Amino acid sequence: MSNKFVYLNNEIGSQIGFDRQRKVDTPEREQNTVVSEDRKRILRNFKTEFIDKRRVRAERKTIQLTNVELIRIHFFKTFDNTLHRAFLRKYGISPLEYTDFNRTVLFQIENTELFTVFLEHIDSIINSGEGVSYHGEEYNLLALIYKFSFYSSEDRTLTFSEQGNLISFIYTHLEGVYNEQKGALFNELRGRGIQFTYFENTPYILEIHNISPTNLDLIVDNFDIVKTVTSSRVENIRRSIAGPIKEYGFVVNVDEDIPLVGVIDTGIARIAPFENIIDRVSYNHTAVETFWDEEGHGTLVSGLIVLGDEFYKEDKAVYNAKAKIINIKALHRSNDELNIPLLIGNLREIRRTYGVKLFNMSLVLPNAKKYNSSYSRFAYELDKLAHEEDLIVFISVGNFDAESLELLKGEYYHENHDYPVFFHSLDSESESHMCEDTNICSPAESLNNISVGAIADNLEEGDNSDITPSSLYPAHYTRKFHIDFNKEINGVNISRLRNKNLNKPDFIMEGGDLFALNSGINILTSPLADVERFYGKTSGTSLATPLLTSYASEILRQYPDIRAQTIKAILINSSSYYNANKFPHFNGKDDLLKSLIGFGKPSKHYIKNTDNNSIVYILEKEIQIEQIIKYPIFIPPYMLANGNKLKFDISLAYSFDPKEDNHLNYLPLHMSFCIVKNVPIQGVAGKKIDYGIKNSFSWSEDHFGIDNRIFSNAQKKSFTLQPHDIVNVDGSVALAIRCLAKTDFKTTLSEVNHPFSVAIRITELISNENEPQQNLYAEMMRINAYLDIENDLDAGIIGDLFQEL
Repeated sequence: MSNKFVYLNNEIGSQIGFDRQRKVDTPEREQNTVVSEDRKRILRNFKTEFIDKRRVRAERKTIQLTNVELIRIHFFKTFDNTLHRAFLRKYGISPLEYTDFNRTVLFQIENTELFTVFLEHIDSIINSGEGVSYHGEEYNLLALIYKFSFYSSEDRTLTFSEQGNLISFIYTHLEGVYNEQKGALFNELRGRGIQFTYFENTPYILEIHNISPTNLDLIVDNFDIVKTVTSSRVENIRRSIAGPIKEYGFVVNVDEDIPLVGVIDTGIARIAPFENIIDRVSYNHTAVETFWDEEGHGTLVSGLIVLGDEFYKEDKAVYNAKAKIINIKALHRSNDELNIPLLIGNLREIRRTYGVKLFNMSLVLPNAKKYNSSYSRFAYELDKLAHEEDLIVFISVGNFDAESLELLKGEYYHENHDYPVFFHSLDSESESHMCEDTNICSPAESLNNISVGAIADNLEEGDNSDITPSSLYPAHYTRKFHIDFNKEINGVNISRLRNKNLNKPDFIMEGGDLFALNSGINILTSPLADVERFYGKTSGTSLATPLLTSYASEILRQYPDIRAQTIKAILINSSSYYNANKFPHFNGKDDLLKSLIGFGKPSKHYIKNTDNNSIVYILEKEIQIEQIIKYPIFIPPYMLANGNKLKFDISLAYSFDPKEDNHLNYLPLHMSFCIVKNVPIQGVAGKKIDYGIKNSFSWSEDHFGIDNRIFSNAQKKSFTLQPHDIVNVDGSVALAIRCLAKTDFKTTLSEVNHPFSVAIRITELISNENEPQQNLYAEMMRINAYLDIENDLDAGIIGDLFQEL
């Protein structure tokens, strides 16, 4: 019997409700109640600027529409539901968008009469006497305000390009005004001959393909429902460079049962190795033929998915394909626009019509994300899609521009451009580089999907790195997570929001290095690309991403009916990487290293099977809000006496319905796990003294102060039972899973069950040899009920037979 993964099927215990009184949450900083003279001066400047911007926007309007005025207020503390009600009642403003972990809010001015009170209260503070306190005054709410500003046309236009502009609309409950303005906007665009894409399935985004600066100004100035204009042109794709001139020299065997993978790229050339690989179904967003890949990017990405890392490890005449490809030609040139509404619609159709669960998008939008910025509209749409359709998009994090990096290391050299200070130096004195420019690009912050960074290794023997210190290091061009809990927001420290699980990229894979030819990864080239035929070399996270997609394809072929989040849980479970102290350049920089590597690099050895000293159980279950469930796991009797340790590597992944324009509550659903004693469920739901195996066994994620915390839907934690622990637990332990929701969303989220996926790898750490007939896998299969992942009925019978023996 091969050592495949199986579903754990022991009898569970569960109940609604569990003990949550284990820690007192630290209150947020109270603001000084005395109005300082400096504060009065600052507020006076804010009000003057507000009045000026309000007047200018009114003067620019040339189309008669119902006005929707917006104000952005930055707060010292989290803006919660209580403050929402207070500001609406007192000042007639209601929130539209929460950013800066809900310490900055974009408001709609709903009641202009009440809003005059806001401005009057600002005047009262400005004109108050020396040493006056906010306490007891009508304007006491304004003590919470750090700054405020009118939301102008300039605030809405975040970037401009004549080709490819993504319009995001405000989300307002004033449906009549919203529909009036949207209808008028469509009429204006059609009347001016401006082409655009809009779908009801993505109601708050609109793609404009070509527009003049004058027409864009007219739209932004007149239509208040336009919240932001961002570029949908992708980051410049790194071209391949010339490689050896030789024929492909191999063929690809295509089995019937391999998965279909959607490749969102520049098209795919019909080269000889791709015969029978490219599916007859294709999608084209461009005016150029679908299989015309002039950039060569889609072709090289497809080659890495189809051949995987096996192509680099073994020189063979015949390779087995890891996947077949659906060609989604989303762009033609290197930095064309990406039609996001059309793309989202395509992915939904491909999933529903052809059952495709995996997609590769080695493309990102330009410009690094600002530190601690909220989720982009593109990431939101992909998160919603992944949750609703049970799919995963593998997304590259983007590359730092190669030409810019070369200049920063040469002509514009500064010590802060050295590796790895280059990635994080908030107080850098360099005039040429800001570390913020090394942050990930959208939509790589997507939580339900998977983002991928790169190490400098090129899959060839030896260390072939060039600009990066070692092939094991994160590549000098890769990008890091944009969240920095050490930075202040609105003058307030946010370190208490820190979540050790939250990180992007999720994984790293080999991406090659700059700038030497031998440091790149060998790739298949398109005959239409401006490079040598057959092969080339290049580097980037664009290559790391399809290598991971290829791994996922192998998992899906082995277990074709598992959920998308189960694939993610398996990849997380198989991943690891070196600690920072193993790398001289990262010694003492653990947070920086993690921000570049996430969970690390998945091990191909662990993604499909196990050896005799370990077993992998899978859970694909559902849980309710405020429910706690225990899954017993029985330990083989021989381990009570052999003196070996037992290690549990556990990973959890779950998708969620994202909350639009709500930074702190974007993920409102909390799940976490722990290895506990196999006691009745009432004990597991009680205090740690009742269920804890040892003090060092903590839950995978903290839920205390739930409304002021950010969560992660991807978690991993390891638990090791010492020999005496194995004796003390008396033959069994349990995996406990718990679930909560943020207060504002508890009612809605309580109406449905929430799916989750867990991978549990149990390994016997052998220091003392067992008897020849004893191995952990066989014994665990014998004493624990299981279901085979591929054939539930037959495996269930086998599992029952094992228990009867």
